[in-house]
Amino acid sequence: MANRDETDIRQARAEMEQAKAASERSFGEQKLPRRFRLYDKIKENVSLRTVDTVIAVTALLIIALLIYGIATGTPQQ
Repeated sequence: MANRDETDIRQARAEMEQAKAASERSFGEQKLPRRFRLYDKIKENVSLRTVDTVIAVTALLIIALLIYGIATGTPQQ
């Protein structure tokens, strides 16, 4: 009786392992959307400090151009 239970347990475990392997094969190869692939490429080649610097410089340029436009603009009547 114990031998039969052990065999059933081993068979159930083998079936579970096969199902797990099949699931990993089918769901493990999902492609990421294009933007995530682009972000991953940027992340591999550019440091976080560089990204922060680009964001800060862009923000400063926007603010500077806004101030310049306000200072040199003429009001309409």
